[in-house]
Amino acid sequence: MENNKKEEEKNEEFSWGERHKQTLLLFFGMVISYGLRINLSVAIVAMTDKSSANTHFIELPWNESSKSTVLSSFFWGYLITQVYAGQMAQKYGGKYFVSGALGVSGVLTILTPASAIHGGVLVMCANRMVQGMAQGFIFPAVNVLLSKWAPASEKGRLISFVFSGTQFGSLVMLPTAGLLASSSGGWPAIFYVGGAFTLVWVLVWSLTGANSPSEHQTISEAEKKFIINSLCNTTSNKPLPTPWGKIFKSIPMWTLIIAHLTQNLGYWILLTNMPTYINYILKFDIKSNGFLSAMPYLIMWILIITFSWISDYIRAHGLITNTNQRKIWNSLAHWGGALALFSLYLFDTSTTGAIVLLTAALGLNSGTFTGFLTNHLDLAPNFAGTLLGITNSIANITSILGPLLVGFVVTDNCNKDQWGIVFLCSASVFFFGNLFYVIFGTADTQLWNDSSINNKIKTDDNENP
Repeated sequence: MENNKKEEEKNEEFSWGERHKQTLLLFFGMVISYGLRINLSVAIVAMTDKSSANTHFIELPWNESSKSTVLSSFFWGYLITQVYAGQMAQKYGGKYFVSGALGVSGVLTILTPASAIHGGVLVMCANRMVQGMAQGFIFPAVNVLLSKWAPASEKGRLISFVFSGTQFGSLVMLPTAGLLASSSGGWPAIFYVGGAFTLVWVLVWSLTGANSPSEHQTISEAEKKFIINSLCNTTSNKPLPTPWGKIFKSIPMWTLIIAHLTQNLGYWILLTNMPTYINYILKFDIKSNGFLSAMPYLIMWILIITFSWISDYIRAHGLITNTNQRKIWNSLAHWGGALALFSLYLFDTSTTGAIVLLTAALGLNSGTFTGFLTNHLDLAPNFAGTLLGITNSIANITSILGPLLVGFVVTDNCNKDQWGIVFLCSASVFFFGNLFYVIFGTADTQLWNDSSINNKIKTDDNENP
């Protein structure tokens, strides 16, 4: 009987099921989310320099400071809603928060051309800020959904696959935006097409998504038991009170905050400004620019999938501890990326060399998905949404500062030395952030993940002052 049960669970582990359909839908949701987030990075080149795209569309008279402000405005709203989003998703489930977030973003994306042309910088910043507030719900809500859907044996690859949608979104949007800007629809088509696809996804997800296996209507009983039994030791079936004091006194939690801060600063400096660098320094037109900007994300997406399968294999065979795994993957991402960016600063490379080093810096960054980004679910699966909400909210302060820092350092887009300073800054924050993570990071589940343990400790303390 026991052998039959184990055999059934083993078969379920290797079979295609509803959990894979849910993660596939969430993957496409993340693709769309990031596509909407970074579409402006390519579009702003055509919006402010019509000679680089379809010349029949209006050119906006925005200077470098205005462009940097518009690019950073998304994150003004994004950091506001993160922690609240995690709390709400833990209490009510993540499904409709994801639907609502992308629904609002889709509508505002369609309205972006009108905002830019008729409202100017101020209205454009307001549009992007509200989009940021809406998308602030996505990461925490998705993390809560994954804490219910991803069994322990598949955690690395399912979580990495869903969040790899961020890279796939960049991979799709960067070349597509370049093509659309040069098409008969001009740069406004970037926003109309992206917004329309978003609203289609929202409809599909609203009809087929579910907060957990228990709420899914058509999942098999065997798969439901497999997932629930896999997670029963670390996740609760009902919402628990958030141990705020223990979270903010936790050294592993502060390690995640610092890792996320430095990741965001270095990564977003590259992401939002790479099309501009390729256009002005490497001298490519907007079509080639889009494809070249997308190439690192293709490499990154492939590596995320590859690393996640290797990570789950290592976990299944107990080759090294989860803590050491997290540190190794994160070091590959941050120290490997820092080395590539430092080389870009130090050496006078050719155009091909610059593309190779930028591709390496962003490609190796895929290690963060099996590094610190999975660590929230290691520390406290019951509060995964809140933890990611906290780190992502604080980290996105640097997402605002990144484009503004570039706008301060790069006063002349054609000055290669000024861009070298930008790459050196990114390399430095990657290096020091990971150094702290290597020293203090851990993948051990924390005692405060379980409220029954917290209550027992509190009772014991009261009885034995």
